Parts: sequence; C-alpha cells; structure tokens
Amino acid sequence: MMKNTKLWMTACLIFAMLAVTACGNNGNGNVAATGSNEEEAEAADAGTSVRLLEGWFSKGEDGGYFAALQQNYYKDSGIDMTIQPGGPEVSAMQMVASGKAEFGISYADEILKAREQGIPVVGILAGFQSTPQVLIYHKGEKINGFEDLNDKTVYIGTAVPYWEFIKNKYKLSKVQEMKYTGQLINFINNKNALNQGYITNEPYALAQQGIDVDVLKIADSGYANYADVLFTTEDYIKEHPEVVKAVVQASQKGWSYYLENYKTVNPLIQTYNPDMTLEAMDYEAEHQKEFIMTDETAANGIGHMTGERWEELLEQMLEVKFLTKTQDVSQAFTTEFLAKP
Repeated sequence: MMKNTKLWMTACLIFAMLAVTACGNNGNGNVAATGSNEEEAEAADAGTSVRLLEGWFSKGEDGGYFAALQQNYYKDSGIDMTIQPGGPEVSAMQMVASGKAEFGISYADEILKAREQGIPVVGILAGFQSTPQVLIYHKGEKINGFEDLNDKTVYIGTAVPYWEFIKNKYKLSKVQEMKYTGQLINFINNKNALNQGYITNEPYALAQQGIDVDVLKIADSGYANYADVLFTTEDYIKEHPEVVKAVVQASQKGWSYYLENYKTVNPLIQTYNPDMTLEAMDYEAEHQKEFIMTDETAANGIGHMTGERWEELLEQMLEVKFLTKTQDVSQAFTTEFLAKP
C-alpha cells in the first residue's frame, strides 16, 4: 500500500511539473506573461516615438522644440522625440502627409495651400504670432513704408504670397522685381534695392560685413500669416490625440524656457547645424521674441491661434489668387491641445 501511494504521489508531481513547463513554453502561462509585461514596461519607458521635421536647417527660430528636447519635456510627457532638420530638398508637408514624419513646421499660408491641394494637414501650435520675414534696405534710403517701393528694385523669390499681397495692396505697379538667388551680393551692390530676408538673420549677416540696413516688417503690411506653425495630419489627430496633446504642451513649455534661457539651448541646436555660430543664434533668439510673446499669447498662451486670423489670411490669399477656392478654416487648425496660461 505504501509503495503504491509513493508511486501515485510521484506521478502527480511529474504531471504538475510538466504542466507548468508546458504553459511557460507555449506562451499562455505565467512565465510567458511575466516576460510580456516586462517588454511592455520597457516600451512604456521609452515613450511613443515621433519625428518632427523642421522647415529649414536647424536654427533659433525652432528653439522652443529643441528646448523641450533638451529639458526632457517631451520625455516626461511620454514622447520619444526626434528632430530632423529640413532643407531645400526636403518638403515637410510631403514627409508628414506620407507618414515619414508625424509632425512638421511650416506657415499658415502653406497649410491652407496644402489643404487646397488635398493634403489634409492641420496647424496645432503657432510658434510665431506673425512672420519674422522682412524686406531689407540700405540704411539711409528714404523708405518709410511699403508705399515707397515703386521705382525700387526688389530681390524676391518666385511665387511668394506675402509679396503678391503687398504689391496688390500698395499698388506697386512700377517696382522692378529681380529673382533672389539666395546670395546677397546683388543687394549689396545696389543701393536702390531691397531684398527679402528674416529680421533674425540677414541684418546680422550683413552687419558682420559692415553693411547697415533697415527693414520693413512683412507683419506690418497687414499680411495675416502665422509662422513656425507646428502641424500634423487629420488622421494622426484622430488616431493619436493624446500624443498630439503631449507634443503640443511640451513644445509650449519648451518655448517658454527658450525665451529666457536660449544661451543654454543654442549649443544643442548648433550640433544639428555646425555652420551657424552661437552668436548668430543668440541674435535670432533676441530678435524673434516680439513675434512669440504678444498680448495675444500673454492672455491665451504661447502658440495661440484664432479663426479670425485664419479667415483673414484665407481672404488675402484668394484675393491675390494664391488660392483658387474658399475652404473651411476651422479644419485647417485647432487649439484644442494647447495649454492655457
């Protein structure tokens, strides 16, 4: 009897061990489940991976996003952020629309144009309340406003919306347009000329060569553009609203930090663009503040946008035929993810 009892107990023990081993091996038991939870925990720690494509080479004008990266605002919000520089051969619109990047940086007028072309992008944060673009002219020239540009030479790019708006509004039928090649030598040699540029860039570069200039701010023309607009797609917003919210609000915090601490962030930006000096980036940071912090953003938070501004911009673009048909601007932007001050 004792011998049979021992045999029965041994058989039960062997059966139990086989059962546990089998459960672990086929992925349905406790052993496999524990491994799965560990992998999920590691993935959660890494955060949701997203890519932000800049509109141009890395610079201080995108400083808020780099500050959010450096200060771990993205990471703390569960976002594994990669910032990728743009350039002349890179289209942020196309990259985001194709899913090769989740977020991009552009202008409000480019978003409206893209939507007319069937690219469903949506602005989610306006880094700049107005554009830092300018027309530069030689210091001492008798130019008090855009109405004084008739009989002047203007070096400008092809199909520039703000320029078409300015020509139409100020009746500049006698202005001489010349193709801007990206080089300032023609402007330097022509005292009667103006050149497109950014208040954050060309005045500094020219000053390094001993050339003093003044500027006409495109924002003062009445062109209602938002600049440095963070955007994504309609589908990404629908499928990943929490990710969009996390990116937007971390970016707002980044901009707040960068405004006062840009000298600690610019060395990081320089690693993405070694050709740009820290002094040039510091100049950018100082001269762009007025476009980021306004009465509007003081009341509503960095990145704020209004339907009225988008509607005004739409009408301006229709007037100069940069858009061929009207559209619902409420679909072109959203402020639902912005944190309020």
